[in-house]
Amino acid sequence: MLPGLQVGKMFVDRFDAEYCGKAALLLEGLMLKSYSSIVLSEESKKRILDLGTSSIIYASLHKSHFDYISICVKHVLEGLGCPRTVAGRNLLSGITGKVTKLLTRIDMMKWGAVPIKRGSSVSRDLFEVCSKIEEFLKSDKPILTFPETEMIKIGEKLSVKTGRTYSGRIRKFASGLFNAAINVSKEGKKVYIVPVSVSYDFVAEDRYFSKLAKADKMKKSGSALTAFAGKLYYTFLEFHFYWNMYRLGKGNIYIDIGQPFLVEPHLSKKELAQRAQEEAARCSRITMPALVSYVISKGATKKNELQLSMERYVALLNRKNINFHLSMGPEESIDKSLHDLEERKIISCHNDISVKNQQMINYYANTIAHHFEHLG
Repeated sequence: MLPGLQVGKMFVDRFDAEYCGKAALLLEGLMLKSYSSIVLSEESKKRILDLGTSSIIYASLHKSHFDYISICVKHVLEGLGCPRTVAGRNLLSGITGKVTKLLTRIDMMKWGAVPIKRGSSVSRDLFEVCSKIEEFLKSDKPILTFPETEMIKIGEKLSVKTGRTYSGRIRKFASGLFNAAINVSKEGKKVYIVPVSVSYDFVAEDRYFSKLAKADKMKKSGSALTAFAGKLYYTFLEFHFYWNMYRLGKGNIYIDIGQPFLVEPHLSKKELAQRAQEEAARCSRITMPALVSYVISKGATKKNELQLSMERYVALLNRKNINFHLSMGPEESIDKSLHDLEERKIISCHNDISVKNQQMINYYANTIAHHFEHLG
């Protein structure tokens, strides 16, 4: 049962605007101990302001726990209104949410959060969440969702897997949450889908992904003892992440807004989900460390090989108007990315480039691989 979404009881929206304003400043300060900046471009901001409504579903790609916080923080600080967040119960009211509250005194539920049970196929939970989304949209309250999901097979059973992928690839957007937007639009209200992508020079949790994947696999074991051990291991990893939090992140966080589109009543929820996913993937920013990782994953082992390949990729990206920007010269950017990858013990770079952590190279390559699928 979802906290705050119990059957037979009314959901209490705990959103507190004044609290959000104070918490946003505190959260930004905490995040900037790990990252240099949280960037939301003026163009992205204008796309939101030009809509002239708050009946919005922000549909975001998902890479990190910081996704939720960075989007909400920037919205509050930029005067865009804090969206209610549909997020995993573990982040909002589970162990992660409790640790956040303990360490920072920040109550995620006061951001107007809607917790959802991850990995559940219980239709009642989804129905309750969709009903709440409809209420929010009707009263001009924006919603932030992370709809990435896939079906996975555990033994002989199919289960729904939500949230980020530890491999870096993008999952398809589930269509269920978009049904609420269609229902509200049928009543004559203008509702917009706003695709969002949060990109990182380096994801804070990247070193934990292989361990988290192992813990996830253990939790799904048919052995009760192994499943219990998996839960304990997962909890330990989340605590350990918090302990090392300010030494894990690096570089910048980039929030990019895709092209918003109006929800038309005749559209199907699958059409909306597919369009939102395609636009979110399109606006997803290519960061330089990810591009360097991508080229290394394609076989570059020497710096001159890397530079030649990078020149071709950068020219191709610029011709196709892909979301890619250099803050310094190409050679300086490559050198800095190689240095940062080496500092994180992902590669060793002397005369040759030697990969020390192939899984991490593949992860960053996968986060941008969709940009190259149709480039030829």
